[in-house]
Amino acid sequence: MSAALGVAMGVANAVGYLVVLLLSRSLGAADFGGYSALSAYGVLLSIPAGAFQVIVARRIAVNRIGEITSGLRATLLLSALASVITVALAPVLAGVFHLSSVWAVVLLAAMLPGMLITGCLQGILLGSHRLPALALLYVATAVTRLIAAFVAAAARTDVTGVMAAMLIANVLTVLIGAWLCRRELRALPATGHGLVTEMLRSNSSLAAFIALTNVDVLLARHFLSPHESGGYALASTFARAIFWGTQFIALIVVPRMHRVDATRALLRATGLVVLIGLTGFAIVAINPRFWVTAAGGQEYAEYGPLALACVLLGIAWALAQVWLFSEMSRGRAALGALTWLVTAGQIAVISLWMHGSGAQIALVCGVGAGIIAVAGLVDLRLRR
Repeated sequence: MSAALGVAMGVANAVGYLVVLLLSRSLGAADFGGYSALSAYGVLLSIPAGAFQVIVARRIAVNRIGEITSGLRATLLLSALASVITVALAPVLAGVFHLSSVWAVVLLAAMLPGMLITGCLQGILLGSHRLPALALLYVATAVTRLIAAFVAAAARTDVTGVMAAMLIANVLTVLIGAWLCRRELRALPATGHGLVTEMLRSNSSLAAFIALTNVDVLLARHFLSPHESGGYALASTFARAIFWGTQFIALIVVPRMHRVDATRALLRATGLVVLIGLTGFAIVAINPRFWVTAAGGQEYAEYGPLALACVLLGIAWALAQVWLFSEMSRGRAALGALTWLVTAGQIAVISLWMHGSGAQIALVCGVGAGIIAVAGLVDLRLRR
C-alpha cells in the first residue's frame, strides 16, 4: 500500500511537469510568467493545507476524545479569510504581477478553499490508513489539473482562462475527495480543540521552506520584464525538479533522527542529494539550450544558461530541505527561524539591488539556501 502511495506521488509530480510543458508553450513567455507568479502566490496561501493534512492525520490516528476532527470548520474559516483578502488585493496583485485582468486573481481566490479542503481530505485518508484511496486522490488532483491545462492550451486562452480551467479542476478534486471520505465526513466532528494553535506551532519550519522556494518567481515577475519573468519561471522548474526529485531522501531521514546513527544517516543523505544534483547538472550542462527548448519551445532558447544555473539553485534548496526536515523530526525550530530570516533577507536584497536579471535572482536565492544548509552542518558539528 505504501508503495502505491509512493508511485502515486511520483505520477503526480510527473503530471505536474506536463502541465508546465503545456502552459509554457500555449501561454508564451510573458503570460507564463504571470501564471507562474499567481501559482506561487497560491502555494504560499495554501501552506495551511499541508499542515492540516499532517495534523488531521495524527489526530485521527491517535483518536483522543476532543481532538479527533476532520478539520473542515477551521479550514473553511481560514480559506474564506485568505480568499477575501486576495479579492480585496486583486487590483494591487494584478499590477504587481503585470496581469491584464484582475479576474485571474479573483479566480485564484476562489480556488483557495478547495486547496485547503483537499489538504484536510488527504489527512483524513492518511490518518484512517486508507493509503490506496489517498493515492487515488493524489492522482486525481494531478490528472484534473492536466486536463484543465490541456483544454486551456487547446483553446489558446490567456492567464484568466487558465485559472478558470484550474478552478473547475479544483472543484472536481474536492468532489472526488469528499466522495472518498464520505463515511468519515459523516462520522467526524468538524472541529477539534486547539487545531489552529497546533498548526501555527508545529509547522513553522515547513512554511518557511515553502516560502523560501516560491518567493523567487514572485520577485522575478515583479522586477523583470514579462518575457524575462516567463523565461525565469521555466528555468526555475529545473531547480524545482531537483528538490522535488530528492524529497524522498529528506523524508527517509525523518524517522532515523532518533537512532544512534542519526548523524551518519544525515551526512549520507546530504551526500546523496549532492550526487543526484550534480548528475542532473552534468546532464543539463551537455546542452542547456536543448533542454530548455524541449521544455518550453524555441521562445525560451536564450534561457539555457539560466536553466543550468537554476539546477545549482535546486541543489541548494534540496540540501536546505534535508536539514530542515531533520530538524523538524527532532522537534527543534532554530533552522526554521533562520529560514524565515534568510527569506526576508533575500526579498530585501533582490528588491533593493539584485533584480537586474534572472541570474541575479537565482544567485541570491542560491546563497540563501546555502546559508541554511551550512548552518545545519555547523549546528551538527557543535552538538557532536
